[in-house]
Parts: sequence; C-alpha cells; structure tokens
Amino acid sequence: MANTTANDVIQSFESSFADKRVLPETLELEWLKKAIGRYSVELDKLNFDEKLKEFDCLLDRYVIDTLAEFMMQSYQERQVSLVNKRVSIVGKDLSIDGSNGTKTAEKAHLEYICEKASNMVHNQKPTAYV
Repeated sequence: MANTTANDVIQSFESSFADKRVLPETLELEWLKKAIGRYSVELDKLNFDEKLKEFDCLLDRYVIDTLAEFMMQSYQERQVSLVNKRVSIVGKDLSIDGSNGTKTAEKAHLEYICEKASNMVHNQKPTAYV
C-alpha cells in the first residue's frame, strides 16, 4: 500500500472551495507544512518527507481531511487579510466602503472554519472513558 502524498491532502483542500485563481503550489505546500506542524502539536506526530512530498505511512481519511481543514484555515486567514487591506474612503460627511459586507462575510467564514477545525481536533482526541 502506498504512502499518503502531499497531493492527496492538497486535493482534499482544493475540493472544499471554489477560487477564481489557481493557487501557487508553493503556497499550498507551505500551508500543508503549517498544517502538519499544528497536527503534530495538537494530536499526533506526523512524519513528512519534504523532498519526496509524502508521509511515511498511509493516513486515515479523517486525518487527511483535518490537515486540509487546517490548510483551509490558512487560506481563509489570507482572504480576510486581503479584504481588510482594500481601500476605504471615510470623510466628515461621507463614507465609501464597498467591501464592508465582504469583510463581515469573510470574518464569519473564518470563524466557521476555525470552529470546524477545532471540532475535528476534538473528535480525534481519546475520551476520558477509555
């Protein structure tokens, strides 16, 4: 049986949203490395060979999806940052901010993703009843 590859996780990540632009592979790999680091701290150690771009074992589907969700959180943090940097014109009697609704929506989506990722981590922790 083959080991899980970076592409397996990236496919899970990319399947969870639609984007008008193709994300650079280097950026996706950076998010994957961050996700692996977070997973290793919060749940269990994962061994990933950066040169071969594969793990040392076959990962469970839920582990792959958890890593993808962590990547999604990085993606969404980037989207919130992007929206927050859009120009707003505020004057004494006039305020022009065409992206205020977008800022609210992106922030709410980030909060949703954070909650979902937190639940996925919680689901993988052993219960006290074991």
